[in-house]
Amino acid sequence: MINNIIEVWYWSFMLAALIGVVIYFSFGFVKDLWAAFKEQRAGGQTPLSDEKITEPYSKRMVIIHWLTLLLLIVAWYLGDALIDARIEKNATLIGYFAHALMGGAILLLTILRMTFRGVDGTPPPVGNSVMDIVARGVHHGLYVLLILLSITGFMTLLTSTVGMALVTNAAILLPAEYTGPSVIPHSVHEILVTVMMVVVLVHILGAIKHQFIMKDGLMRRMSLRRKGRRPA
Repeated sequence: MINNIIEVWYWSFMLAALIGVVIYFSFGFVKDLWAAFKEQRAGGQTPLSDEKITEPYSKRMVIIHWLTLLLLIVAWYLGDALIDARIEKNATLIGYFAHALMGGAILLLTILRMTFRGVDGTPPPVGNSVMDIVARGVHHGLYVLLILLSITGFMTLLTSTVGMALVTNAAILLPAEYTGPSVIPHSVHEILVTVMMVVVLVHILGAIKHQFIMKDGLMRRMSLRRKGRRPA
């Protein structure tokens, strides 16, 4: 009975969160598409100056960006280690706690970044071509994935014995495999990890293209070295 109630709450929470996040980022994506359409109707767009291209994000957004990447790598490593530990039946409470702590920190940083994005603003888009819009879609997709990864990880704790093991400090409660209501959130979590790796790779390849092929200096937007054109 309790497991069924938890599962219902899980799906309700996941559905509400997914709808909210999708609506939030779809609005920005549609706005970009509309801007591209208007630019084409007007006969093209005015090229950005070098100063506009290299205009940086605020310092706190830059710090959060690189800190999120670092924590994401650590969380992925800890999660991969947990899979091996479960198979070998030597998982520890510390491993689960560290992985959960990284997930919570990533969710907090993502929320802060979205907040600062609204407060500090963002540099102007490089362009409104299809590839530029796709690049911004990838950027927004990263936000969605970071939030959903944290939510599914949290729900895995609630629907399995891992949460109880951490609360009671009883390693014997750690599951050898996920069963019952925890199967769904854990499976979704693992799928999202794979999707995240692909999207991050695309994001990195885009950055490499700008830095070494186009050589437009766009990556300086995510550097802490600046002349103070934007607020901290």
